[in-house]
Amino acid sequence: MPDLATFQRDFATALLANRQPAEPFRSLAFAVYRNTSARGAVEALRAAYPTVDMLVGEEMFTEVALDYRREHPLTGPVLSEYGGAFPYYLARQPWTCELPYLADIARLDGLWLQSFLARDADAMPRQFGGSTKIALHPTSSFAWLATPAMTIWQAHRDPWEIPELSPDWVEEGALFTRPGSCVHAELIDAAFHHLLVACTTPSPAADIASVVTAAFPHSDVAELLRRGIASGALVIQ
Repeated sequence: MPDLATFQRDFATALLANRQPAEPFRSLAFAVYRNTSARGAVEALRAAYPTVDMLVGEEMFTEVALDYRREHPLTGPVLSEYGGAFPYYLARQPWTCELPYLADIARLDGLWLQSFLARDADAMPRQFGGSTKIALHPTSSFAWLATPAMTIWQAHRDPWEIPELSPDWVEEGALFTRPGSCVHAELIDAAFHHLLVACTTPSPAADIASVVTAAFPHSDVAELLRRGIASGALVIQ
């Protein structure tokens, strides 16, 4: 009889392999379990990364998801937590050179899900006071991307826009907020992104303005703050 550690290793190998499993695991029950485990991982990724699925197609996404599963097997029962490394996995795949924005698209899908699942903020004041600070809302997530992935992502989330899609190859910023029950996606510029970075640590408005103005002297920081608070991306503490 093998020891427990050896059995667990062999079980994991048989579970993740596509080939015929070793003799101890050639039962109908194990085959059903393996198929169920594989399908669960694939569908968890498909649910978390629907725009990637839309871009590469169902069949190819399934193959990619199974390959990802071999590197990153399910480790817990909460499927919404599975696939956090998927954007980085895609960035390492040689075939994605034909879709150089794909890893960024996956990153945006992940940020959307992060905003959707985030906890709500506690009640916050709506006006500035003497000691108030500006902070990022807990449901907000954002990124700066080296590709026009946000334009492509938004077009595929709104299929009516796809026939006219022809983005310039420029860097873009993305912001996801959830002021209510729905996630709102917004294309942002570099100055607004810089402001959001400055707000990840709650700070007085004057300090945030100094940081943003130093990097973007011609930006209207007051308007950026107003826009951030109005959209629900920022809160007053």
